[in-house]
Amino acid sequence: MNELNLKENMKHFAVTTALKYFTEDPDEGLPKLEWADKFDRENVAISQRRAFRSVLDNPDGNWYRLIKSFWTDIDPELRATFFENFIVNTALIGLKRQRKAEEKYGCNIPWAILMDPTSACNLHCTGCWAAEYGNKLNMSYETLDHIIHQGKELGTYMYIYSGGEPLVRKKDIIRLCEAHPDCQFLAFTNGTLIDEKFADEMLRVKNFIPAISIEGNQMATDYRRGEGTFQAVVQAMRLLKEKKLPFGASCCYTSKNANGDIEPCAFIHYSDSSIYEKTLLEAYQSPLFMAYKEGQPFHKNLLRPCPMLENPQCLQTMAKGSGAHSTDLQSPESAEHLCEKCVPYAEYWAPIADKLWDCSHNCNDSHKAKE
Repeated sequence: MNELNLKENMKHFAVTTALKYFTEDPDEGLPKLEWADKFDRENVAISQRRAFRSVLDNPDGNWYRLIKSFWTDIDPELRATFFENFIVNTALIGLKRQRKAEEKYGCNIPWAILMDPTSACNLHCTGCWAAEYGNKLNMSYETLDHIIHQGKELGTYMYIYSGGEPLVRKKDIIRLCEAHPDCQFLAFTNGTLIDEKFADEMLRVKNFIPAISIEGNQMATDYRRGEGTFQAVVQAMRLLKEKKLPFGASCCYTSKNANGDIEPCAFIHYSDSSIYEKTLLEAYQSPLFMAYKEGQPFHKNLLRPCPMLENPQCLQTMAKGSGAHSTDLQSPESAEHLCEKCVPYAEYWAPIADKLWDCSHNCNDSHKAKE
């Protein structure tokens, strides 16, 4: 199923052809995107379409100007590839395939997969646990490639790298971009390994975007990441801008282990599955992933969403019920011990969150009643 079927191919051709009509003049073409609704008659991507429509309805807003910058600041061929991979494959085709897989297999299918190709890093940033893991944890190219093949079969076309420093594996990252030109790739990177040769490779493959870590000014960045880091990052950004390559910024670089553990959440380090023992689908159907599926939302107040911070009893129950183990290589601890430390915060935040949630829902109703 990783090859597009006939119906998907027809939709792919129709949408990519339509996209070409507004690539020259965004101010004229963007407001005409109602045609996208015709390719999503089942409303699989209705929330995304509504959000995009709200942006287009405000041409003076920051988000509209950001979208328009794709025409003024980005290489035209790369822009076309991004639209095809992110809008057509990831959203219109991928989401529908994900929903079908969810119905068939009874589990959640993510729209994006985050992977750590390596724990190695050329920096030693304050507060980042990647350096504590050492430089020997690596996922092979074959493993990464196999994960992406499995993901595409289930409808996932967006892949994110963290680490360690993903660009330690430059050659493999480019190989994966070449092997999967229908996917969109993004990496959280410190940016210091981006040179002209790699920028040219990015321009060639057209489906890789770096999110570069920077704390703000030179003093803040160098204090945390080491002397000279700020200038190296600025130079990388200048190089990318000169070549009309898109990039993002991340103000706090984080990573997770690359030891084979599959975690439902990148910030909650418990797992009951390994990529070396299970397929992606088997992991999605594992007790821990299914517990997340059944538990969501973890609270009716969506200002209290996290099963660890705001609802620690939920994580404790899920970990115990699934037999999940800690994957934190630096400070492994039981879910019970971790959740005990989260209770004071949860109790402090609960009344504040409830008041805000109640006001955001009921205040509007009361105002309307007065009117």
